[in-house]
Amino acid sequence: MLSSAFVVLHVLTMFAVVALHSGPQILVFVAARTGQLSAVAGIAGMYARSGRAVPPMGLAGALFGFGAALTGGYNLLAPWLLFAYGLFGALIVYGGFVSAPYVMRLSDAVVHDRPERDALLGRRLTVILGIDALIYVLIIADMVLKPFL
Repeated sequence: MLSSAFVVLHVLTMFAVVALHSGPQILVFVAARTGQLSAVAGIAGMYARSGRAVPPMGLAGALFGFGAALTGGYNLLAPWLLFAYGLFGALIVYGGFVSAPYVMRLSDAVVHDRPERDALLGRRLTVILGIDALIYVLIIADMVLKPFL
C-alpha cells in the first residue's frame, strides 16, 4: 500500500516536472515557427520564473521514486534502475546546461532584438526539443518495461 502511494507521488511529481520544463519550450517552439516573436518572449519569460520549480520538484520526484523502490522491495542496483538513474542524470545535465539556457538566450535575443535572434530561432530549437523528448521517451520506456530485468 505504501509503495503504491510512493509510485503515485513519483509519477505525478515527474509529470509536473515535465509539464513545467517542456510545456513552455513547446509553446516557444510553436510561437517561433509561426513568427509570433512577442509570444516567444512572453512564454520564455514565464518559463524563466516557472522553471525555478523544476529542480526541487525533480528532487522530490526522485525521492518518491526511491521511496517506491524501497517500500516495493526493488533492488536499488537493478540494471533497469541504474539505467533510469543515468537517464535522469542526463536529463538534469541537458536541461540545466543546454535546453533551459537556450530558451533564456532566445528570450533575451527576441526581447532586445539581438542579431543572433534569427539563428536561435532556427533548426537548433527543434534539435534541442527532440533530444529532450528522446530522453523522456527512454525514461518512460525504462520505467514501464523494466528492461534488463
